[in-house]
Amino acid sequence: MAKSRRRNKRSPNKIGETISNETFKKIVLVIGIIIIICVGIMGVRYWQDQQKLAEQRQKLDKQIESIFQAETQQEEIQKEDTVIHMAVVGDILCGNLMLEDAKMGEDYQFTSMLEGVKEYTEAADIAIGTMETNFTQNEYSGNQEYNSPVSFAQAVKDVGIDLVSTSHNHSLDYGLDGIKQTKQNLEEIGYTVVGTKDSVEEKNYIIQEASGIKIGFLAYTYGFSNEKSVTEEEKQYVNVFSLEQATQDIQAAKEEGAEYICVIMHWGEVNATKASEEQKQIADSLVQNGANIIVGSHPSVVQQMEMKKNAEGEDCFVAYSLGNYISSLSSENANLEIILDIQLRKDAQTGKVILEKVNYTPIYVLDNGKKAENRYTLVDMQETARKYASGETKEITRKTYDELMEGLEKLEEIIRRQS
Repeated sequence: MAKSRRRNKRSPNKIGETISNETFKKIVLVIGIIIIICVGIMGVRYWQDQQKLAEQRQKLDKQIESIFQAETQQEEIQKEDTVIHMAVVGDILCGNLMLEDAKMGEDYQFTSMLEGVKEYTEAADIAIGTMETNFTQNEYSGNQEYNSPVSFAQAVKDVGIDLVSTSHNHSLDYGLDGIKQTKQNLEEIGYTVVGTKDSVEEKNYIIQEASGIKIGFLAYTYGFSNEKSVTEEEKQYVNVFSLEQATQDIQAAKEEGAEYICVIMHWGEVNATKASEEQKQIADSLVQNGANIIVGSHPSVVQQMEMKKNAEGEDCFVAYSLGNYISSLSSENANLEIILDIQLRKDAQTGKVILEKVNYTPIYVLDNGKKAENRYTLVDMQETARKYASGETKEITRKTYDELMEGLEKLEEIIRRQS
């Protein structure tokens, strides 16, 4: 009887072991199938991702179409004609986070932020922008009252910017002394400065010659951030826009020998990617009164561009806002920027200067994070995205790549927007 009971005790264990083995095999089979499905899904997604990258790479390999191309017959272009390239950037800002990033002991180093796109400004016959900060003996500040180290201005000069407007809403953050100190510091570095003056008798324009072509540069601001505390005397040292004054300045520049007129306007609404009706009306008036090119800043984002005809039926170009050339602003679209390449041609026979072509390079303010050796860097959006899509570089993440692709689409949509 005892022996029989021992056999009965073993039987349930054998049955349990059999069931467990069968269950285990089923579990292993199910897990195996799940793994195979997951690997398959991952493989399909990887293939789809590679296909998407290949398609995007083909698109990126294509050069961005010109914004404008003159309808000039080849036989009309003479070998003796003079052709120059003018690079134009937007507001040049130095925010508090940029100051923190550039701090090196008692000094500041900004070169690493800017050199990623310097080929587009260095190669130009003349490169211009709006220096929206001051260079005074006051405490450095990248917010409200803008004031930056002279080393920032030097770094911007080193990458090719050589003419700057100092007419903007922060021109009088430090009063008349600030205007004079800023202008003096910039000119000592080698900048040509337009938009603010050392005396009320000084002209409101600058004539700059490039390869024999004389371009008149005029710069105006809509007003000031500290408007309530600015005196009428102080305003006389900054070019504040009025159509009457601008018309007089354009005429005076032409009488002095300017063959082409470029007006730098600080105007519009902050963060608005579409030009206001006021901007459009001012642009129309400036074109009809002699401006050939109008380039805008202040909104901190890019706005649309368009061609207009002047009274003589000539092509005139308007870029309502080029965004910021460099900044640490975190608002939407503030890191999407462009560098314009404006090509002018002077007819050797007639001496007439015409707008030949306008291209643009999309650039991006890349924030590499607080812990990075160089937090902020300017990059060529198209080239950086193309290198990632082709596997040439892993210097950016997939997240950044997707942001670049989305940014390129946004810029194209904004720039081509019909007024």
